[in-house]
Amino acid sequence: MSSTKQSNYYLIDCNQFYVSCEQVFNPKLKDQPVVVLSNNDGCIVARSKQAKALNIPMGAPFYQYAELFKKKRVFVCSSNYALYGDLSQRVMSVLSRFSPHFEEYSIDEAFLLLESEDPLKIAQEIQQTVLKWTGIPVSIGIGPTKTLAKVANDIAKNTPSSQGIFAFKDKEHIDAILKTLPVQDIWGVGPRLSKTLNAAGIRHAGAFKEAPDLWIKQQGSVTLLRTAWELRSIPCLSLQELPVPRLSITRSRSFGKPTSDWNDLAEALCSYAATALSDLRSEHLLPSFLTVFLMTSAFIKEAYHNSITLTLTEPTSYTPTVTSAAKDGLRKIYRKGYLYKKVGIILGGLLAEGSYQPDLFSSPTKNTAKQAKAMQLCDTINQRYQNKALRFASEGIAQSWQMQRCNVSPRFTTAWKELLTIRI
Repeated sequence: MSSTKQSNYYLIDCNQFYVSCEQVFNPKLKDQPVVVLSNNDGCIVARSKQAKALNIPMGAPFYQYAELFKKKRVFVCSSNYALYGDLSQRVMSVLSRFSPHFEEYSIDEAFLLLESEDPLKIAQEIQQTVLKWTGIPVSIGIGPTKTLAKVANDIAKNTPSSQGIFAFKDKEHIDAILKTLPVQDIWGVGPRLSKTLNAAGIRHAGAFKEAPDLWIKQQGSVTLLRTAWELRSIPCLSLQELPVPRLSITRSRSFGKPTSDWNDLAEALCSYAATALSDLRSEHLLPSFLTVFLMTSAFIKEAYHNSITLTLTEPTSYTPTVTSAAKDGLRKIYRKGYLYKKVGIILGGLLAEGSYQPDLFSSPTKNTAKQAKAMQLCDTINQRYQNKALRFASEGIAQSWQMQRCNVSPRFTTAWKELLTIRI
């Protein structure tokens, strides 16, 4: 590497993130076949290396492999998003210490832009610090652009000798690697575009980046052209250092078992609405309209799905107002005689608090300041004690409609009663 400082993009990717989160608090799972399931223990969404070696495919239905799991002693975990989300934020907090130029790309990936005389050395420091402070192993790809950092990260993850870190050295090194990279594996090039490129005789990334600009743009617009420039070491994709303004928020989950009971549907809908509104209040946003939807399984003979959109008289994040409107919408689309698989709510038309024109015809007795204070108190208590210490009666108590999670681990980091107990 050159002794002068170089500016590089670092893509840090947590290895088998959901599985790694489970292993942090259960060391017995290290070097064991482990899978994590989706909501309602439906499909496989994460696998350890040992599970991959058993040819267990990603996204496969759990029931199809239940016997194999028993035979091979595969440890099965229900999804624990409270734990995964908290550990993700801890990882991101550690990464943000290394550079002010930081982009949280997904729950388990982040980009850093760093200047360093020795990129490998600082990558090793990042890797060791994240592992020491959070217990999560990471792979790091380093390149002069975000797209090349993505290529480098894939190599770091899939090359054991790299020890989880790979950096491009110079133009010749980049060219040699790109000649071995199929076009369908280029970040942002999907199956449709790869077929078009293959038909034109372009089968690897090296040939793609050397194609004429006008021709590339004609095949996939300026977005594809930017990808080619990135592969030529010309940065076109800047870091998204600030969060993208939210346009809407959706909350919905499949039920543990289908239900036809209107009260179950209403409780679930109100619970989802309350959670979504709490998230919006933390971002100081107010919804202007809501969409309620419900559906049966798409695979039954007489499937049914429907939705309805309602405009709020005035943008508000006051839970009773929104849940009342949501239930009104549900009544209009609910049909007896169906077993429903899912209900949900979308809150849209988001506006910043204080940035809208109040309704001139709203009730003069409405006390918005008092409503805001009540919601703030509710959010503060729930953040402190977790697991919805306070909830509205419309959300129900027993909540028999909750999703099925037969093998869920404790929320080790976000619930006092579920802290790790160490026996001596």
